[in-house]
Amino acid sequence: MEYDRRAVARSLRRFLEREGIAAPEPEAAAPDVLEVEVGKQWLKGIPGLLAAYVRTEDLHLVQLVRNGAALRAVLGEPTFHRAFVEYGRRWIGRHPQPYDFFNTMAEVSGRDLSWFWQTWFYHAWSLDQAIARVAPEGDSLAITIEDRGLAPMPVRLVVTRADGSAQRVNIPVDVWLAGARRTVVRVVAQPAVTGVEIDPEHAFPDLDRTNQVWRAPGVGAGTGTGTQGGRRR
Repeated sequence: MEYDRRAVARSLRRFLEREGIAAPEPEAAAPDVLEVEVGKQWLKGIPGLLAAYVRTEDLHLVQLVRNGAALRAVLGEPTFHRAFVEYGRRWIGRHPQPYDFFNTMAEVSGRDLSWFWQTWFYHAWSLDQAIARVAPEGDSLAITIEDRGLAPMPVRLVVTRADGSAQRVNIPVDVWLAGARRTVVRVVAQPAVTGVEIDPEHAFPDLDRTNQVWRAPGVGAGTGTGTQGGRRR
């Protein structure tokens, strides 16, 4: 792939200026730069940092912009922001390659993100996390989560209760990286659970949202009623 180096510098400069960080003058403007507007929406306030220098044939970098929200969700807002700022500091006016971005994000976050890059930038793997079963188990409720796709990602689970409270349960990606295809989460049964949902913020690009929602019988008109999982029955 060929990259527009001067546009990289311009984009990084705009980002750093927004963060109040002094940056050197970029090189002269370069033609034929693809402005991917979706990047401005997905990266929430980061003005097309990577989108601005992506040529139409650079599909890996288009993926990088589109998957920015997923990476933000994996790392958390403070860590993602800190790593992104550091990437800008290191590469303003220079010639970064995708590996430079990958390495900076991993180093600053202190996380092994090789699984993320493999999943979203080197393979066309699909993400399909599903609620397979919700059933009472003693004084607990057992929630069975299945990984039906090929893309491993953390599970962001929200359990809502009759008293209006919401409990968040996070299943680490390590569960899937270890080879499991299903896992069971147990939560206390009281106050009564009225609903369970995977990734209600839609931070991850799952293929099938209908199997990510379970509602207790008689509660609402949401998808996935019944105790055998998120799909309509």
